Amino acid sequence: MGEHPASDSVEATTWPLVVWVARLSVYLLAQGALVLLAYAYHGFDSDPESFALGFRIDPLLAAVNFLWGLAGTYIGFFRSRYATPFVLACAAFYTALAALGSFTPYDLGMMLNGRVNLFHWLIVLPAWAAGLYALWRRSGRR
Repeated sequence: MGEHPASDSVEATTWPLVVWVARLSVYLLAQGALVLLAYAYHGFDSDPESFALGFRIDPLLAAVNFLWGLAGTYIGFFRSRYATPFVLACAAFYTALAALGSFTPYDLGMMLNGRVNLFHWLIVLPAWAAGLYALWRRSGRR
């Protein structure tokens, strides 16, 4: 009498936070692709400051963002079981990039100014939180 047969047939799928963080890397994919297209059109010697806000990065950083975004988008949407290692690896890479870029304007051949470094710090803090939380939850299940 108290059963609801309709609710038994509907299966709800929830995705962990770390999967959503991996899916957010689609921003890096879009940013990298658009900036690389802009450089291809205007020339790779173009001044990054001539681009719109949010796209003022050099071609090497655009390529790096494109590759991380491509991997994260694929993992986030098609291979979610790898989301935790991806998010932690991405957080480690961008933490190193932000830390080194905070002390010098050029790092690994990339022009990293204060605005770019601030963006990197703003994305690594939630990535570390989500990745470590997922790792902690996974270790608690065993």
